[in-house]
Amino acid sequence: MARPAQDEAQIAADAFQNGLKEAQSVSPPYADDRERLFHQESAFSWDQAAKNNASDIEVRAEKIVWKIREDERENHFGNKASEAIPGPETRDMGGQFLTNKDRIEDSKLWKIAQAMPKGGHLHLHFNAEIPPEILVEKARDVENMFIRSTTPILSEQDVADTEVVFSVMPTDTMEVDLFSPDYNPEFRKPGSTPWMRWSVFRPIFQENFGQDAEGWVINKMVLSPEEAYGIRQTTNGVWARFNQGTRCFKGLLNYGTIYRWYIGAAIDSMIKDKVMYAELRPMLLDKFIPTEDGQGKLFHADQMRILVEEVHKKQEQLKEAGELDKFPFGFKIIYCSPRSIPKEMMKKELQDCIKLKLEFPDLICGFDLVGAEDRPNHIGFYAEELQAFVKACEKLNISIPFMFHAGETLLDSGGSRTTENSNLYDAVLLNAKRIGHGYSLVKHPHLVQEFKKKNICIELCPTSNELLHLCRNIKEHVYPQLLALGIPCTVNSDNPSLFRGDCRSSSSVSHEFYQVMVGSPTMNLHGWKQLALWSLEYSCLGDREKAEAERIWRREFEAFCKWVVETYGKYADGLDL
Repeated sequence: MARPAQDEAQIAADAFQNGLKEAQSVSPPYADDRERLFHQESAFSWDQAAKNNASDIEVRAEKIVWKIREDERENHFGNKASEAIPGPETRDMGGQFLTNKDRIEDSKLWKIAQAMPKGGHLHLHFNAEIPPEILVEKARDVENMFIRSTTPILSEQDVADTEVVFSVMPTDTMEVDLFSPDYNPEFRKPGSTPWMRWSVFRPIFQENFGQDAEGWVINKMVLSPEEAYGIRQTTNGVWARFNQGTRCFKGLLNYGTIYRWYIGAAIDSMIKDKVMYAELRPMLLDKFIPTEDGQGKLFHADQMRILVEEVHKKQEQLKEAGELDKFPFGFKIIYCSPRSIPKEMMKKELQDCIKLKLEFPDLICGFDLVGAEDRPNHIGFYAEELQAFVKACEKLNISIPFMFHAGETLLDSGGSRTTENSNLYDAVLLNAKRIGHGYSLVKHPHLVQEFKKKNICIELCPTSNELLHLCRNIKEHVYPQLLALGIPCTVNSDNPSLFRGDCRSSSSVSHEFYQVMVGSPTMNLHGWKQLALWSLEYSCLGDREKAEAERIWRREFEAFCKWVVETYGKYADGLDL
């Protein structure tokens, strides 16, 4: 006969009460076990070394930064207890970068990120440091700057859809009308003339379409929130849009006078961003850029000499002002080639890299293969050529380590049908010093161990990964997992000029440090410190330079911590956290 329901309820209640008494009598208590487990895990934390040698002022500054972050996080809806839909001015901590950017720059945590000494910037494409607004303004004064289009520009639809490219050309270049139905965009065939003078183009464009040509071109180069996050946007679509932007950008930078100016401007931008050293990635498939008159050619060696001269000039200015420690080691260059070229062409690229290294031994520091990884070819396609490159370097007693883009993908198949062609395998087999992005490494538990064994560093580029659709926002990024797995990482901005939206100033690495701080509650000031120290440790500086860089950085970091305490200490003390 079934028991009454009330009897079962009483049995359950009595059993629970007995269980509660036993739980309360257990020694040690559950809370002690939990705390012990937490501390056991914390002992293996990736930032433990930074914590262990933290000064008193750093410990105080870390608590202040934590309180400010948590206060801004708690108030990011504008009201701690509100479930109301946030307004357009509301800061979304760790939300979409472009949507949130102008709100980020009104926060205390952002001002702290700007002041933080960053160390080295190890993943920066050469043409993407200075905002395009400035380059477009510079192009106004270049009489022989020309533009071409992929289609005649006849309608508003053409204005929206066409891709444009710039180039400095000889003054006597035959000019055509991009606004004519007869315009032929062909440029590869001998005798093709698809070019229109930029100074002539601008007023006609304004008259025909009622908008400023310079603003239109800037929008062609920079990803907008709609283009990055639009509901119908795809991964292939945003990559195609990004590649269009880089092609448009290229001609505005690659000519004699602006190339020389750009180097000093890039250094000024980095100093403002608290970056003390950088390794630049120029695409060197084009073997020359034109001189400012469009007649001459500046080959790779000419470009490298200009870079050395302009860095030296800037450092002399800093030295005279007693500020050389702001940028004491200049630049180094990572030679980049696209992974889409035929093998014979890759052989020539690798030989050109060696040739430049022999001529500029202190400047050329690495070799990289670049391009979207969901398209051919994977790195292993060039295995024979890359191994020959290694052997040639050994015979010549030179060092050109690989710094591959690898794992910048969700498919992780190297542009093939199988994940066996993941570029991460090649990064291990070819003994890469660092890799760019490494987003998909967490899918490979064995490769994680190989990365740790070989001490391969990952150049994190969080905003780039978001805008190119590897994740929707920084809170979905894998960097906390990579760090927790014990992989050394650095923080970088990749292509900041194309990824920052409308912006006339550069704080690109500051944005990245801000993002990693708000993207994970496990990040803290000690973590910032470790990331900056790794940027020096895994750089291509020599041992003496690394030691000097760390000495300068630690001095600046201590001063930064004092500034945090002096500026925000009383404010943090007043927060109810």
